Amino acid sequence: MSNMFGPNDPRWQGPQFRLEDLDFSRIYKLAKVGLAVVAFILVLSGIGWAQSFYTDWLWFSSLGYQQIILKILYTSVGMFFLGAAVFLALALPNIYLAHKNITSLRLINQNVPMQLYYKARTLVFWGAFCAAGLGAVVLARSFASQWEKALLFMHQVPFEESDPIFGNDLGFYVFSMPMLDFVRSWLLVAVIFVLIIVAAYYFLNSLLRGEQFSFTGRVRTHLALLGAGVLLIMALGHWLGRYDLLNSTMGAVYGIGFTEDKVLRPGLAIMTFVALAAAGVLAAAPFYRGRQLMVVALAAWFGLNIVLVHLAPGLVQRFMVEPSELARERDYLEHNINFTRQAYGLDNIASQRHPARGEMDRQTIEDNEGTVRNVRLWDEGPLLQSYNQIQFFRLYYDFLQVHTDRYNVDDELRQVMLATRELSADKLPSEAQRWVNRRLQFTHGYGVAMTPVTEVESGGRPGFFIRDVPPTGKVNLDRPEIYYGLKSLDYLIVRSRMQEFNYPGPEGPVYTHYEGEGGVKLDSFFRRLMYAWKFSDINILISNEVTRESLIQYRRTIPERFSVLTPFLQRDREAYSVVADGKVYWIQDAYTVTSRYPYSAPWQRAFNYMRNSVKTVADAYHGHMDYYISDPDDPVVRTYDAVFPDLFKPLEEMPEYLRDHVRYPLDLFTVQSQKLLEYHMQDPVVFYNKEDQWSVPVQHSFGQTEVLQPYYIVARLPGEEKEEFLLIQPFTPVDRHNLVGWLAARSDGENLGEMVLYNFPSGRHVDGPNQVEARIDNDAIISEQFTLWGQVGSEVSRGILLVIPVGDSLLYAEPVFLKPDTLDFPELRRIILADSEQVVMHQILDDSIDALVGELPAVAPVVETDEELPVREDREDRVLPEFREGLREAVDSLQEVLDGLKEMLR
Repeated sequence: MSNMFGPNDPRWQGPQFRLEDLDFSRIYKLAKVGLAVVAFILVLSGIGWAQSFYTDWLWFSSLGYQQIILKILYTSVGMFFLGAAVFLALALPNIYLAHKNITSLRLINQNVPMQLYYKARTLVFWGAFCAAGLGAVVLARSFASQWEKALLFMHQVPFEESDPIFGNDLGFYVFSMPMLDFVRSWLLVAVIFVLIIVAAYYFLNSLLRGEQFSFTGRVRTHLALLGAGVLLIMALGHWLGRYDLLNSTMGAVYGIGFTEDKVLRPGLAIMTFVALAAAGVLAAAPFYRGRQLMVVALAAWFGLNIVLVHLAPGLVQRFMVEPSELARERDYLEHNINFTRQAYGLDNIASQRHPARGEMDRQTIEDNEGTVRNVRLWDEGPLLQSYNQIQFFRLYYDFLQVHTDRYNVDDELRQVMLATRELSADKLPSEAQRWVNRRLQFTHGYGVAMTPVTEVESGGRPGFFIRDVPPTGKVNLDRPEIYYGLKSLDYLIVRSRMQEFNYPGPEGPVYTHYEGEGGVKLDSFFRRLMYAWKFSDINILISNEVTRESLIQYRRTIPERFSVLTPFLQRDREAYSVVADGKVYWIQDAYTVTSRYPYSAPWQRAFNYMRNSVKTVADAYHGHMDYYISDPDDPVVRTYDAVFPDLFKPLEEMPEYLRDHVRYPLDLFTVQSQKLLEYHMQDPVVFYNKEDQWSVPVQHSFGQTEVLQPYYIVARLPGEEKEEFLLIQPFTPVDRHNLVGWLAARSDGENLGEMVLYNFPSGRHVDGPNQVEARIDNDAIISEQFTLWGQVGSEVSRGILLVIPVGDSLLYAEPVFLKPDTLDFPELRRIILADSEQVVMHQILDDSIDALVGELPAVAPVVETDEELPVREDREDRVLPEFREGLREAVDSLQEVLDGLKEMLR
């Protein structure tokens, strides 16, 4: 070995640098400074992490969920040290072995003092150890970040259903495969990192000895063994890759298709053994001086990988499958259909026929009185604008979002819309933007506005079940303060010496003092110091208004609280407010999702399995968060329940006054209805040919053309005894505008979560929203009235056209709003109703219904009045049609006089 290197060796090109020119004292000094800086940064980072964890622990503890953060901490820390230990167990012996291998090699450049050479070699040695330490920290952090996968892997609950290809329980793909794939990729990175460190160590020592790096002898043996380790991990990747084919996107089928099953799956199995054989050759070849054999092994693995994994599947797909795709893929299409329907709960949808009768008559109206009395007239947008005009009372109040719900009022189920009156501290006058005002005094919103969806007061304004401050109305609200809602500053302090503004009273502001349990108690100087640091606000530390009884409240918005507490759950697009038991609550629907469900087509590349397994309730005054399992059959939520055993409660433990307001969630229904457009076709041939593809109706509202989003209504389903709260979505054929059916999701009582698909007769035309809109546009009298309104400085906005099932018939309803050009203050002026025969428009719902059944003229004349709009409860006392017609003529004459007077005034 000693004769292998030297000046007579053709590979020796002399030293690449002069070792004696290195200033080791300066290098040591820089190394010490560098280590000190690194240590200082680590200490600061550690202190910062400790401060953040401490305040987070206090916050979790204030909610009674400290076990969540502790479980995540213990798992993360354990995985960090495990990852660091595994990496160091790989790196340190290899660095030591490399060091031992180079000690037998002599110094080539005789001009370099041996002492200097040993110093340089020692420096490289410790540099390798530092690189290993850095790699251990980086890879350990990566390992620790996968705490969720590890917990799910360790606590997994089986699905008790197998895939049709490998026969494994679906839980293997949902819970085991994510962790196995991560560990494999992590090990691959770790071994490659060690290989780079060792190769660099050998290379640098070659430079120090004054010779060119050579891949021979012990160096070759060592690096070849590490290369064999890489190939062993690649073999594991090939084997696990067979299971990943269940989510393949290669062919016409999502999941394993003909090519993946017949070519790629066996190809990956073969590549597993090829990689194992190549690893064995790579490990054995150095002992037999077989450099060429190593090259052949690597080339064989690489070449076969290209042929078996890429080239062959592509050729088979193009020349065998695509020419007869349906015949080849039929069985796999059936798997895709069945598993996609299971993954999104479509297999639980009951299907019924609906006659979709065309003309509405009086008997149908009377048989479905509860449905008709809940026809939704108000839309969220106009109602929100109205609330912010007539119910805000002070500039620092805002209504942010309108929610839909149902309440029993006067022993009658009524659909309502409501919004919370949130505090917007940024809208305080500039002179009031003081720390005391923003953080101590203006701390909370106050009350809600609640409107029945069918009631309209004089001037086209909404009616109210709850209104004003303090709140009054038909629904009781004793605790209207909203400390936790949809909007808040980053933190506020309650129970200070400062009185909190509660609401504006008739004789001046009314103040209060927080009596709730929400927040972290600032009962020590240390806690105040930690929060002053957290929020970069020294006032928390020095203010005399803050006492030991004070509570600091932060993360006060419901979406943020939910996401911080349970980052492993996916929340619905909106948390909705509920008035119950005299208080304001929030209900946040939550989902368990995964992208690993076999054969299931993904939703927007995000997930391919979804369940509404959790209902979360938050108290708007105390801030408590309670998690209830609403789908105990979901293996994913059962696994999370095993991970966090003190987090979830059974839905049966939810108070009855809150269960009455639980609903089917919007996001899940949207995903399901979109998937149903294709996956209602269960025959593989029909599915492949897209013979019965559906789409969501398009409708025109508020000046924009958009798809008709799912909407909540109170209605009686065909065959049911009473009205209930429903979420529905009509469907049309693709590229057509007529309706073919509608999907309903139920929310009340024991029916919560049930879904029914109503199919219309295939031989009957049923108008879709766009076609009804066209009929409205084509009505000369209605168009003329819209034109007249537009000429007097008002903007006419037609709301969302809803399709409402009324018994065996369909009713179309669309509100008409007038809005001044200079103010966002819409007024509901007309109600358009339609059936298959006619379109009518009147000022109140009862008149529109009477017109629809032929008891009034189709369209009311243009007349504006400031008198209270009539709300008729008794249908027995009806004015004779002849008298009504005469009255209409008199009103028309009066309107002509008024128009003349207006013209004279102009």
